[in-house]
Amino acid sequence: MAFALLLSATNAHAQDCNPALAEAAQTVRIEYNPFALSPTPGALDVALENKGEGACDLRLSFTDEAGIEVTDVKLGGVGVRFRPRESSGVQAADVQRGVFQYPLAAGQKGVAQIDAVVVQGAVADAGEYGVDLRLLIKNTDGVELISPVPVRLVLQSTPRAQLNLAGAAGAFGEGSSVEVVDFGEATTGATRRIFVQVRANAPSTLTIKSEHGGMMRRLGDVENATVVPYAVELDGDQVDLTALWAKEIDPPRTLSGLALPMTFILGLVNGQMGGRYEDLITVDISPN
Repeated sequence: MAFALLLSATNAHAQDCNPALAEAAQTVRIEYNPFALSPTPGALDVALENKGEGACDLRLSFTDEAGIEVTDVKLGGVGVRFRPRESSGVQAADVQRGVFQYPLAAGQKGVAQIDAVVVQGAVADAGEYGVDLRLLIKNTDGVELISPVPVRLVLQSTPRAQLNLAGAAGAFGEGSSVEVVDFGEATTGATRRIFVQVRANAPSTLTIKSEHGGMMRRLGDVENATVVPYAVELDGDQVDLTALWAKEIDPPRTLSGLALPMTFILGLVNGQMGGRYEDLITVDISPN
């Protein structure tokens, strides 16, 4: 008795997804300004190529060095999370947080674009904060298709300091503005007070400079013009207006910072020429 054995064979791997990584380890850097309304994200661009004859439906996720899945990271007290970049082709998985889907057709090259964004702001001390992560690339069955990719996530907090005069229009800023302290009718010993609001992510130096050395000069071109002396105190300290005066400060690491009372006291008013008197005081702050 004879038997005919028939076998139909196909190349089971011919239609497989076969992704390859175009570049190895990467560093994702966030240049962090705690006082900006919208901190700039850090960019992660993962260049991939599908060398197989079947489409890839990739799953991307992150773990720490111990292999524990990471969805959020804190660097210097600042909360950071990975999100797909808009119109990048990467989508957040519907069910599992921190997992991203990326389709790649057969023979196609592509760049999976993911951003590290600040989701919980804080005033971190100036400096660099980092953590080592691993990017996993799997298929829909959870099988790793590429060896884990080292990713270094860095948050760079550049030294910054800002000041604002209480009562001024607008918010804190880095530009200059001119505010007016008006004594009205001059009388000996008259006082006025404002508050210098400061915030910083590092110990800083506040400086005060008087254009006329602590004297208000009469406006207008007249002979033998008189002056009106005055004094300034900042947070209880007497300010030397004859030179550039400096004070070391270290505000709390909060968005509200610190408010320092600044008091102006008129000196002797006795027989000065009538008219309007002015001086220009420059108040500045810079991180050390």
